[in-house]
Amino acid sequence: MSDPLSNLAFASVDEELHEEPIDDGPHEESAADKELRQQYLGYGAGHDSEHLDTRTDTVASYGQLLAPPSYADSVLFDRGEIQPEGLDVPESSSAPKSARALQITVTDPVKKVESSIIPGVTGGYFTYRVATKTTLPHFGRKELAVRRRFRDFVALADLLKITHRGYFIPPRPEKSAIDNQRATPDFIEIRRAALEHYLEQLAAHPVISTSQELRVFLEEDGALSGSQQWAALQPMHGSFLEGVARLPKQLFGQDRAIPAPFEAAQSTKNTSDLLRRFKEMGQSYRNEYKEPPALPDDEVNLRNERLVIDEFAEKVAIASRKAEKVVSKFEDVGNVLGDLGLSLIKIAKFEEEEGTKCGQYTESAAHSKTISADAKRFGMASVRLSRLSRTATAQTTVALSPLHDHLALTPAVLKALKEREAALVTAQAIAEDLEKKRKSVGALEEQGDKRFGGDKNATRKVANLQNDVAALEAALQAAQAEYDRVKTRNNEELERWTRDRASDFAAMLEGFARVEGAFQDRSLDIWRGVAEEFGASQQPGSGKAPARE
Repeated sequence: MSDPLSNLAFASVDEELHEEPIDDGPHEESAADKELRQQYLGYGAGHDSEHLDTRTDTVASYGQLLAPPSYADSVLFDRGEIQPEGLDVPESSSAPKSARALQITVTDPVKKVESSIIPGVTGGYFTYRVATKTTLPHFGRKELAVRRRFRDFVALADLLKITHRGYFIPPRPEKSAIDNQRATPDFIEIRRAALEHYLEQLAAHPVISTSQELRVFLEEDGALSGSQQWAALQPMHGSFLEGVARLPKQLFGQDRAIPAPFEAAQSTKNTSDLLRRFKEMGQSYRNEYKEPPALPDDEVNLRNERLVIDEFAEKVAIASRKAEKVVSKFEDVGNVLGDLGLSLIKIAKFEEEEGTKCGQYTESAAHSKTISADAKRFGMASVRLSRLSRTATAQTTVALSPLHDHLALTPAVLKALKEREAALVTAQAIAEDLEKKRKSVGALEEQGDKRFGGDKNATRKVANLQNDVAALEAALQAAQAEYDRVKTRNNEELERWTRDRASDFAAMLEGFARVEGAFQDRSLDIWRGVAEEFGASQQPGSGKAPARE
C-alpha cells in the first residue's frame, strides 16, 4: 500500500539560513499565505484539512520565512528500509498490489442526479470507477473498468454472505448515518478509499477472488440491477410476507411443512419458511438450556476456538486503541516541534530587525545578530523535525494498520463459525422430526397388526408418513452435507487466518521498529548537526564544547 505522505521533504539548512527576511509588519495570513501553508507542509489535497483550517499558526503559515522542501532531505530519501510495504518479511495476506493476480482500484467519484417522488426535489448518488487488472483465466479480459455505486457494493456483500457460507468474508464499509455530510469532499474520499480497501481484501481471499460473484461485479458493464448474469447468481427464496401467509396452511396440513433438499442446504434466514424457523429456535433452546446432544470432537474443538477468538478480539481491540494513541501522540510531537520552530524563527526575525535599528556596527546589533542566527538555526531544525515527524506518523499508521484490519475481520470470523452451528441446528431439527415420524409409522403399523383384516385408515396414514419420512431423509442428507461443507470451510479458514495473522503481525512489528529507528536516526543527525554548528564535539561524551567566539 503506497503511503500518500511518503514524499514529504525538508529544506536544506543552507537554503533555510540564507532565506531573505520578509517585509516589516505583523503577519496576517491571506489566501495566498494559506496556499503557501499547504504547499510548504507538503500536504496533498484532502490530507489533514481540518487541522489546516483550525491551526493557522503552523509550520507553513510562515512559509515566507522557510525555503520550499527538498526531496533529498526527505525522511524516506535513501532510506527504503523504513517503508512498511518494502520490508523483507515472510509473505503475508497484505502483499503488494503488483504481486497479486487481481489488482483493483476505485477512482473518479461522479455524482449522478435522479428524480424524486416529491415534486421539485432531486436526489443523487455517487458512482465510482472500478478498474481491474488480472491474470486470472476466468475473466474475459485482462483489463476491465466499470462504474459502481455504493448500493452495488452492498449487494455484492449480501450475496457473498449467502453463497460463501462459512468463509471469513471481509466486512464492507458501513453506510453513513449522517446524510448531510455525504456530499463533502472528505467524505467522498474516505468512502472511495474504504471501497478500494474492501475490494483489495476480497481480491486477496483465495476463494472469493475466483468467485463468479466478484467476476460479474468487476466485469459486467452497466448497472448490476439490469444484468442477467447478476440475476442468475441470486438465490431463490420467498419474502417474509409469503412465509406469514404460508404458516397457517402448514400448521393445518394444507401446505408442505418439510423443507426440500435445496432449502435444507440454505440458512434459515434466507428462506420464508417460518415453521422451520420456529422449529430451529426450539432446537437451539433445547441445546442451550436442556441436555444438549453429543457433539463430535471436531465440533467441540471449533466451539472452543470461538471462545479463543472472542478473547483475541478483546486483546486486539485494546492494542488497536493503544496504536491510535501512539499515532496521535506522535502527531502532537510534530505539531509542537513545528510551533516551537516557528516561535524561534519569529524571535530571530525580531532580533534581526531590532539589530538593524540599533546600527550595523554597534554592540547591540552584534548581540542581536548572534541571537537571530542561533534562534533561526534552532528553529529551522525544529521545523525540519516537525516535517520529519509528519512523515514518520504517516508511515507508523501504515505499519500498524494490520491491527485494525484484523480487528475489523473478527466479527466476520465469529459469524462464519456461528453459521456452522446454525447448519448443525438445521440438521438436528430435521433429524428430530424424522425420528418422530418413524415412531409414528411404527405405532400405526403395530396398531394395524393387532386388528383383524387391517385398518385402511391406518394404512393410508402409514403411507403418508412414509412419504414424509422419505422427504425428511432427503432433507437430512442435504442438511448434513451442508453442515460438513461449512465445517470444512471453517477449518480451512482458521488455518489460513492463523498463517495470515502470523505474517501480518511480523511485518507490522518489523515495519514499526524500522520506522521508529529511522526517525530516531534522522532526528539524531539533525540535532547533532545543530550541536556541531554551536561548536559541540562530533563525538558524544568527549567533553565540553569549545567556547564560542
